[in-house]
Amino acid sequence: MNPLSWERVPQVLGPERIVRAGRLLREDKELLVYTSILAVVLFMGLFGPWLAPYDYTATQYGADGTVLRAEGPSLAHPLGTTHIGQDVLSRLLIGARPTAITGLLGGVLIISIGTTVGVTAGYVGGWTENVLMRLTDFVYGVPLIPFAIVLLAFMGFGLLTTILALGLILWRGSARVLRSQVLQIKERPFILAAKATGMSTRGIIRTHILPNIAPMMLLYFSLGIGYSILVQAGLSFIGISNPFVPSWGVMIRNAYDSGFVQEAWWWTLPPGLLISLTVLAAFMFGRKYEEVTTGESDESSLAMGG
Repeated sequence: MNPLSWERVPQVLGPERIVRAGRLLREDKELLVYTSILAVVLFMGLFGPWLAPYDYTATQYGADGTVLRAEGPSLAHPLGTTHIGQDVLSRLLIGARPTAITGLLGGVLIISIGTTVGVTAGYVGGWTENVLMRLTDFVYGVPLIPFAIVLLAFMGFGLLTTILALGLILWRGSARVLRSQVLQIKERPFILAAKATGMSTRGIIRTHILPNIAPMMLLYFSLGIGYSILVQAGLSFIGISNPFVPSWGVMIRNAYDSGFVQEAWWWTLPPGLLISLTVLAAFMFGRKYEEVTTGESDESSLAMGG
């Protein structure tokens, strides 16, 4: 790349990147599948309360007035009922919202902290880098589940508290990887050219560093979504969550507590499958997108003569 051509480096969120992302979705069928799965989960999270056929807390009764306890799937209740007669499909649709919120906010918090620490450490260097990397090492030594339990015990078993606990620990991996990328990028000719023109550190980071690490940022954002959903489900299963927020993890916990895990498969299988499918789609979306965009970047570099 010509050292004086640094102005052509695209912005993080510009028209070029939006068009490019749309083209990638059209051309890569595997990426389109993962995106579609995540879009369906997001749709359920947004419109679940309106799509639910029943009140998720209401007890359902049969024609003879008896409670439909752990009834199997039927036309009236496609996913059956719980041990106290609640409609499973309604709880599944309602539970998509707290699950999606946990994933999205958890991913945003993880990548925000990780990017701030990694980019600052990698670009600024010196004692700033030493302090931030020692902080990262310290966070690596903090076990996630015990930390979350202690934090939730002090701040209450709320959804936002759970997200905060996840974000305060899971940013450590992205910080290390992004720092290593910044250490390589800041020595490239277009960065040196930008410094020579007197561009500020903030301007260089915003205009040149972030666009070049954007695929890796998206990868760790998607990983953060998956990890947040997975850990939140695990915390819910061991009882470290608000039992009145019907997330998919809480649904599995309720089924376990009722003793109907094996008998009422229609109650436990759907939330378990949706958690697994959502986490897998998030992981693979980020990995595939990073793979495709990195490959395109390498081809562009070769076309310009390295």
